[in-house]
Amino acid sequence: MRRGARLPDRALPLLVLTAALSLLAACSDPVDPPPSAVPTQFPVLATPETGGSGTPPPTLGEADIERLLREAVCWYDDPALASLCLPPGEEAVAALETMAFSGDERFVAPLVDMLWLDAGWARFVTAALERLTGVRHPSPEAWYAWLADEQPALPPGYATWKGRLLGLIDPDFASLLNDGQLAAGGIGASALIWDRVEVDGYPPLDRPPVLLRAEQQYLAVSDVVFGVFLGDEVRAYPERVVAWHGVVRDEVGGVALTLVHCTPCGGVAAYAAFASDGQRYTLGNSGLVYHSRRLLYDQETHSLWDPVSGLAVAGPLATTGVSLQPLPVLRTSWGEWGQRHPNSGVLSLDTGFVRDYDAGVATGAEQAGASPQYPTPPVDPRLGAKTPVLGLTIGGEVRAYPVAAVESAGIVADTLGGQSIVLVSLGPGTGVTVYRADDVRFTGIGGTRDALELVDAEGLRWFMDERSLVNSRNSRVRESLPSRTAYWFAWSGAHPGTDVWTAP
Repeated sequence: MRRGARLPDRALPLLVLTAALSLLAACSDPVDPPPSAVPTQFPVLATPETGGSGTPPPTLGEADIERLLREAVCWYDDPALASLCLPPGEEAVAALETMAFSGDERFVAPLVDMLWLDAGWARFVTAALERLTGVRHPSPEAWYAWLADEQPALPPGYATWKGRLLGLIDPDFASLLNDGQLAAGGIGASALIWDRVEVDGYPPLDRPPVLLRAEQQYLAVSDVVFGVFLGDEVRAYPERVVAWHGVVRDEVGGVALTLVHCTPCGGVAAYAAFASDGQRYTLGNSGLVYHSRRLLYDQETHSLWDPVSGLAVAGPLATTGVSLQPLPVLRTSWGEWGQRHPNSGVLSLDTGFVRDYDAGVATGAEQAGASPQYPTPPVDPRLGAKTPVLGLTIGGEVRAYPVAAVESAGIVADTLGGQSIVLVSLGPGTGVTVYRADDVRFTGIGGTRDALELVDAEGLRWFMDERSLVNSRNSRVRESLPSRTAYWFAWSGAHPGTDVWTAP
């Protein structure tokens, strides 16, 4: 695969292609044609009565279905030649006509995929879908939601065909999305939605340049940052930067890590570079979305990974039980983080990529919506779909803590997986840190922002930072525990059996 490109950015050719396809569609299908407009060479779909090429054979075998699907997208055996299929020609339209009048539901999912991609064939695909299903929907998103509810039968070789369809955008999709990849794992190809970018179209950052807190001049005190404190090193990852990239591969305090930001699922997680099997995996952005969670891939095996659960969900690693190992990370404001850590490092804007890193630009459109950005299954009704939660997994038990409720409480004592824990927040917008509590009951927060303390029931003070709590009398330590933040729909979708903490 082509990886690690900086400038020119791989997303730029895609933008040019998208603009060209949109212009093609606009020019060929005006919204309100004048009465004197010249009719097209053939109707949207030619029926047998009009003498068109859409007369279906008496029955369609698997070979017929495979042939029609290939003709619809002008299939080349070499995925690198896929772009030669654009713009679509009359052979593709003839294949769509045959699908429309076949009555075979196995064409429905591929047609929805084609409608989402829209390489200039939208009016033909829409007509074919409506003819096949007998229903009409206003948008590709609505068609995907309907597809998830109805679950029509899928054609043979569907995942491989879908990877080749996306090869019109980037031939690398063929190695990430195919029948061999999805044979192992629990996700179906029809639930995978293209994220409208190439593979690594959100380009990961590798060891990005870092400034000291006193050197940076672009952050406001209200800007969201994700703070990591490992070894003796402190670093802040501003959301306005990392949201453009999704993946940051870095090293802090001698620990190799991958910070993962999933804009559609409202989440962030820090994972050790070495997974549970002891192997190091180089993660990138797959360009695929599953239930509004942007999937990752690794360069070593091309397996697909869920950013919220940290599990491999497709590909060679999906059945091995391997998982990414979470590290503590704090979602807070730059003003709060800076007060706690005056000497913190922070990412520079000199990333090597041309992006608008102003606050809210990368996340504003998603955050403005009340519903998930991409179609998802019905959401667990215990919380609102986009309620921010902090997720914990301990001893095989999983629990979600509504962030606003914990920040309001300040100190929350709980037990999860047989482990006594304490969740600590300094108030709304400051984030939540989780520690082992063991035999200690904590009752209050004291000190100053750059020298925080917890007080236990015996009146003893515990020095507090994102790594641990340290007893001021005998230096007993209570380590911090990894947690992940996400919208409720994303956390509950990745952890269907999760509990929900409620204030007593």
